Amino acid sequence: MGRLPFVIASVLALGTASGAVPTPWSSVEAKDGVVAVWGREYAFASNALPVGMKSGGRDILAGPMRIVCADADGSEVVWKKGGSWVHEHDEESATVCAWQEAEGIAADATVRIEFDGMAKVSLALVPGANDQGRPMLCSVSRAWLEIPLAHGVATLYHYSPANWNRLTNTGRLVGPMTWPFLCSVWLGNESAGLCWFCESAENFHAEDPQRVVEVLPGDEGTLLRIRLADRPLELPSTWVFGLQATPTKPFRKGLTANHTVHSPQMGVGLTIKRPEVWWTAQRAFPDGKVAETLDAAAKSGVKTIAFHEDWIPVQNNPAPRPDFKAIVDACHARDIKVMVYQGYELSSLDPAWGEHHADWLAKLANGRYRSCWFREPGQRDYRLCYSNASADLWLERVKKAYDALGIDGLYLDGTIMPRACANERHGCGWRDAEGKLHETYPFFAVRRMMRSLYEFVEGRGGRIDAHQSGYICPATLAFAHSYWDGEQLAEGKVYGGDLRKELDVGAFRAEFMGRNHGVPCEFLAYEKPGWSYDDAFAITLLHDVMVRPCGFANVPRVAPIWRVLDAFGIADAEWSPYWENPVAVSPESVKASVYRKAGRSLIVVSNLSTEMPVSAEVTLPDGAAHARDELAGRDVPVSGGRAKLDIPPFRMVLLKAW
Repeated sequence: MGRLPFVIASVLALGTASGAVPTPWSSVEAKDGVVAVWGREYAFASNALPVGMKSGGRDILAGPMRIVCADADGSEVVWKKGGSWVHEHDEESATVCAWQEAEGIAADATVRIEFDGMAKVSLALVPGANDQGRPMLCSVSRAWLEIPLAHGVATLYHYSPANWNRLTNTGRLVGPMTWPFLCSVWLGNESAGLCWFCESAENFHAEDPQRVVEVLPGDEGTLLRIRLADRPLELPSTWVFGLQATPTKPFRKGLTANHTVHSPQMGVGLTIKRPEVWWTAQRAFPDGKVAETLDAAAKSGVKTIAFHEDWIPVQNNPAPRPDFKAIVDACHARDIKVMVYQGYELSSLDPAWGEHHADWLAKLANGRYRSCWFREPGQRDYRLCYSNASADLWLERVKKAYDALGIDGLYLDGTIMPRACANERHGCGWRDAEGKLHETYPFFAVRRMMRSLYEFVEGRGGRIDAHQSGYICPATLAFAHSYWDGEQLAEGKVYGGDLRKELDVGAFRAEFMGRNHGVPCEFLAYEKPGWSYDDAFAITLLHDVMVRPCGFANVPRVAPIWRVLDAFGIADAEWSPYWENPVAVSPESVKASVYRKAGRSLIVVSNLSTEMPVSAEVTLPDGAAHARDELAGRDVPVSGGRAKLDIPPFRMVLLKAW
């Protein structure tokens, strides 16, 4: 049978970018103080930092970004003059040099804006000059970065690193919030936002270490304040950080149509017979019946399989194996795409271990390596840091295996996440005045690696699927075609057994929806008491997000929903989310999102009450007179343009109306 490209890459025609800029982005433009990238604009004037930003044509700043300083006596510094110009410009980026000056002090910034909107900022506060032109020896007693976001822009928040003990790093912004140094903070709404990120807390000197980042909502908008220093600071002093408006690229509809199933342990070498070696007892093909298992999967509608780590015997080392090539070919013969696991580990069985592990591994500030897990055949996997030569070797290996096996994509387990590292042997970490070692987050190194991989996979019509639970930073997420989020919810001890009360719609819209970031999402659900696929669907489908089944045994739980969504054709339907009130519903616990196409509607009706069943009433759109519960396979009575549905607690109905 013929092989088709991933639906996610073909449903929406995005065109081909010119020159060095990868699809779907366009070349960077710079004119009249405005640097424009796909969907966004960054404006500069007589300030060291941007005076305006737009996303989708809408202002996301309420005013210029500000550098708030106080001199050595505590008096506020008054900036008197400044300017900016485009210093360098090509298809991929534009570099702006900008400055502002006050009595005795100047703020100098270089801002390199790349095609996906990532702006790398170097901000330096330096001594000014006296009347004779000689440098003035000075210090500042306060230095803050303030980013005023326009009214209505900052209704949601997300930050990293996340604490998996609670779902507190993402949600709805309902009041002032303060945090210690965070490597990444995103503030936004359902369609746009702005991310600030920073690799290191070096040269941050907040008076209160728990109050480095402040989010202050007000009547005119929301202020994001980064306290660079609250105590006397000698000049020059420099900070390097990133800014990126979202979404980073056009949102590609159609991810659901790929019908992806995750195969957690698949078993290499099972194409002919069951060999008497370590990989025989895995879950995907426990009886060695590869053909039968794949036939059943294809019949159930599976179109993509993501094979987990044991498709290779050495963790994260994708050396091609002929036995797995036979599995890839068997999938392709059934028009099933193949994605394979790669992660963030270096195995003690890897040939590179002996010579390079001390230089390449991520190291904690306490001097220890971060051990991940022990797997068969007997090996221990440790966390890699990709800010060294390991990134080049990994890219070389992955690209070689990709073509040798003829696979269709990569499932990246945590690869896009810049892990905290203090390994000074490869340049990570920093030491404070007392010599204490602290960790850094190598955003820019991971970003470079991911761009190279993205261009390679995109050029082959493939898909990068990033598993990054608890992490949303566009600097690296932009170079994925989709992401899989939700593993942090698997810890049953964390939520008192009821995830339904923790995962509210605010948290979902901030982290798990994808549209406001430009990358579509699928949801990871590990079933346990109080949390099931059916519970997850009640909230995910409201947001046009699919639950991805883990293991072939769970495909029957999801396949009926695949069939309903495919039959309606949601990939090219108009989607209206519940917060826009596309249809009237009651009671209050009921929410409804609507797909519209050719005079028909498919309505996701969810009862988000965790305890009470409801008799929901739905006013049908477009004068529809007929309704059908598609999953139950029964007609629903309609009276006066309204349908009534009995919905148990935390359950949903797929209601077709025409």
